[in-house]
Amino acid sequence: MSKYVITCCSTADMPESFFTERHIPFVCFHYTMDGKLYPDDLGKTMPFKEFYDIMRTGVQPTTSQVNVDEYLGFFEPFLQNGQDVLHVSLSSGISGAYNAACVARDMLAAKYPDRKIEIVDSLGASSGYGLLMDMLADVRDGGASFEEAHAWAEENKLTIHHWFYSSDLTFYIKGGR
Repeated sequence: MSKYVITCCSTADMPESFFTERHIPFVCFHYTMDGKLYPDDLGKTMPFKEFYDIMRTGVQPTTSQVNVDEYLGFFEPFLQNGQDVLHVSLSSGISGAYNAACVARDMLAAKYPDRKIEIVDSLGASSGYGLLMDMLADVRDGGASFEEAHAWAEENKLTIHHWFYSSDLTFYIKGGR
């Protein structure tokens, strides 16, 4: 077992097989659709086709970030297993998840003084964020120490160019973007 684990948010928008194969646990964001709360669990609870079919009927989903309690529950099992945690968060510019992760880190520091938790603000989103995680997994798998992997993530997070395409701006406009 590795002395540290790299983790991220479901908003890295990679397929579940990526997270499994790269050994990257992720914490789920949430969305509400038609008054019902769902985890952003990569299409397990609601398949992507169903999600987009519902949106096409005019239903506007809303999203919510991971809260401090969820981060505590996500990080603590790794610490209990003797692993340090290097968590890369969705950009603080579009979500409060980074701040919530930092609060959870600070709360766990006293309980696990021999363990390290570092939170990296990816300053990215979606598949660009996913690419950062893929590259960071390569760094980890290449034998980097916790400190080296953390330094690499901080030094390289701004070297990824994020591009995306959307065929319809309707939901961006409805969502206030």
